[in-house]
Amino acid sequence: MSIKNIISYYRDCYKEDSADLNLWNLNKLKKDDCFILEGQDDLGSGFLPRMPIPQDFAEQMLKRVEIYQRERVLLYASFILVGKLEIKGEMKEVVTPILFNEAVIKEENNNYYFSVNSQTPEINESLTQLLMPESDGRPDSEDSTNIQSTSLWLSWLKDSPLELNLLELLNFPSLVNSDEIKKALKRKTPTLLPSSMLVFVERSTSSRGVLHELEEVIESDSLSPPLSELLLPSQKASKNLEAIKSLKYDYLPGLLSTPQKKIISIAANENLGCASGPPGTGKSYTIAAIAAEHMARDESVLIVANNDAALDVIADKLGENFGLSDVSIRAGQKEFLKKLKTYIENLLAGYFTEELNKEPDTCELELKAINSSLHLLEKRFVKFCHKAIVRGQRLKGLQQRDRKWIRRLYLALAKSGIKKLTNEWAALNEINTKHIQRERLAAGYLSALKNRNLKTLVEKERASLQAFNKAIRSRTSKRQFELFDDIEYSSLLSAFPVWLVSLNTLYRVLPLKAEMFDLVIIDEATQCNISSCLPALYRAKRAMVVGDTKQLRHYSFLAKSKEAQLTIKNDLKPDSEGVVSYRDNSILDLALTALSSHQQLAFLDEHFRSKPELIHFSNQYFYQNKLKVIQHRPCTSSGHLHLQRVNGVRDKTGVNHLETEHVIQAIKNQIKADNLVGIINSIGVISPFRHQAEHIAKEIEANFSQVEIVKHKVRAATPYGFQGEERDIMLISFSVDNDSKRAAVYLNKADVFNVTITRARQKQILFLSIDESQLPEQNLLRKYLGSISQFEATHSVTTDLDEFQQNVIGELEILGIKTWPSYNLAGTEVDILCRYNGQYLAIDLIGFPGPWADFFELNTYKLFKRAGVEVLPISYGLWVVDKEVCIAKIDKILGRKRPSFKTSSVDRY
Repeated sequence: MSIKNIISYYRDCYKEDSADLNLWNLNKLKKDDCFILEGQDDLGSGFLPRMPIPQDFAEQMLKRVEIYQRERVLLYASFILVGKLEIKGEMKEVVTPILFNEAVIKEENNNYYFSVNSQTPEINESLTQLLMPESDGRPDSEDSTNIQSTSLWLSWLKDSPLELNLLELLNFPSLVNSDEIKKALKRKTPTLLPSSMLVFVERSTSSRGVLHELEEVIESDSLSPPLSELLLPSQKASKNLEAIKSLKYDYLPGLLSTPQKKIISIAANENLGCASGPPGTGKSYTIAAIAAEHMARDESVLIVANNDAALDVIADKLGENFGLSDVSIRAGQKEFLKKLKTYIENLLAGYFTEELNKEPDTCELELKAINSSLHLLEKRFVKFCHKAIVRGQRLKGLQQRDRKWIRRLYLALAKSGIKKLTNEWAALNEINTKHIQRERLAAGYLSALKNRNLKTLVEKERASLQAFNKAIRSRTSKRQFELFDDIEYSSLLSAFPVWLVSLNTLYRVLPLKAEMFDLVIIDEATQCNISSCLPALYRAKRAMVVGDTKQLRHYSFLAKSKEAQLTIKNDLKPDSEGVVSYRDNSILDLALTALSSHQQLAFLDEHFRSKPELIHFSNQYFYQNKLKVIQHRPCTSSGHLHLQRVNGVRDKTGVNHLETEHVIQAIKNQIKADNLVGIINSIGVISPFRHQAEHIAKEIEANFSQVEIVKHKVRAATPYGFQGEERDIMLISFSVDNDSKRAAVYLNKADVFNVTITRARQKQILFLSIDESQLPEQNLLRKYLGSISQFEATHSVTTDLDEFQQNVIGELEILGIKTWPSYNLAGTEVDILCRYNGQYLAIDLIGFPGPWADFFELNTYKLFKRAGVEVLPISYGLWVVDKEVCIAKIDKILGRKRPSFKTSSVDRY
């Protein structure tokens, strides 16, 4: 077994998987590319091993097959569905087969015949999954020899949620002619006809490009480190510990969490790494941060994804958070390309800003100075907190031994030191101020570095910039590729270090050069098939694969039987190293199997997006409560998740009209409410079923103006249409009723359900027409609906309070400040959480013997800062010595005004 065999296997799987991409409307093929059989189909019935065809068609087709053997494929197609279907949200005319085989034409004694390569035909699973969305695209039969049985297909398709005319198929093997096909196209109901054809279809452009690049990778003498480690992990070279890179976390604006820093480290140091990013955990921001950090170290990054929406979000983060929109190439995005053309033109014309003459060295020195100052401040703060623990425990020990005179003596000697905690409050403020200064300097550093690299490119590599300018202006992809190939990429990537390209256009944008980028990042990796990612991995020295195994997976229509044949063809076994099922696994699945150490894997655990109520079920059911819900506060237990029981009916086309009416009315109500208060909420609608989603989309178009739709970002789609997107308000139309429990089975697909319920930031409304008690107990929809009333109980507080905690709470509640002891906030137990007039404060009690004696690590302070909650440390010693100053500080932070008062004697403690 060789790595080339493995790549050949993935190439062959991709080739087979792409074979049916252009089968939707055979009626649009040119006359030379389509031959409709007439009379009896003795090949399809199994009566004959081959069938005769006219000489003029056969001779011409033989030539075309030879010329276009890479671009096209000759198929024998049968059982043709004719009519109109909704495909990816559009009503389209289809003439498409249920079954197809790759066909071969041969000549014998001046007569021409065609036969098929395999006696068992392929199922057009892209069609059958549309006809039966809750199936896996194959009939409920293990008997593959019966796959051409008309009765099998009629028995299976009679349960389709679509209305189909099936009876004419019973006439097979008698075939209808072209006139019958034309008549069927005019009917309202799609018809399954006993029709057979020879068709010469073109593979999709993107699949041709990927296949061509896979061929080049197979022929290559060497492979990139991430590709080698992915496919042959046992041959991974041991890592040189001395080669661990010094990273520039502190050169980035924004506070990074510990998992984010780990991900950046993996991306910089490992040949292959994986990051899991559950919904709303800042995955796109983290990817942008990786790119910015690499740029700070003069390294280049290629970011790829299966869809443009994911790349658009990352491009926005690069611009908004890191100021790198000018030097990140968003290939394939027209608006960005227009801006880029103007920008490059201005650079070549000499329209430099004054900032272009600034060097980043000054910013770097200032950054180092402020980081050093921050380190000293934080070190001093930690040292004082340790002292506060010691003093508090001594003080309590003296109190317990009832030695008042010794205690008073100790207080007299230690009082000035204890009171210095107030200085540490000022130090905390200084730390926060310096963090703000550091972020500003970091942004300035990245900008200066960007401008210096651009200046170098303009002054020393002008020819490369001119070639790049011509390439992005070329009218044809062929000419663009030729121009790209003439560019000196080391110089170009220094000035434009971040490239964002979709996988299906990568071959048109960048040449297939091994390791031309320092890092490739694959985003939304569960939606990426393995084969299309291999050329991207070939182009980089290291790879970071980012996704979430609990979210939507890529679709494959490759039959398992064909997959098994391809494994054998390439001298592989299903359990061979580097080999997984192409059909059932994404690039993330393969990468996870290749990792040799948990040090190559990180999990983003801070959920920023949603109100706690909206992420509660997914956190509990899919993520084992590992997510730290940043927005979790008291009084966030209700009002964000609503259920409307509609009692609508799902019709034969899969549309629930009553649910649609309620959804439209809810959108109208939301827009009206927004207008009254002067805010703008974005609004999305999800239905797990395509027909319901598209019906709602049409009703949105009919009921709302273009201004309203754009202003509120109103959009309806399936979960696949919302993967990677979010809205303030999400409406979910489940569509199913009590008579469509078979369709309700589709709702139990974990990845689909998880995406469906995790798109909302502020509010989610569920529209339901089914009695969930009729569903199985383990059904996800039933579990989800049952969890709605349970959320409030998840607020964890304790009644087991120590003396110090009780006293502080008592004083604050007298002042009208609401408190929660031992409250779990963002995955951390807060000693006391306070609220006054909507303002929250976390109090960190220090020094009193017991569970609350220790202090928060500074990472916790930073976590709470990201969560928008300030932390105030209060030592037991300071509370005893000067309770008034502690309460005054709490009042100031919470914005509470009150008259001054005198505290009781310290002897009370």
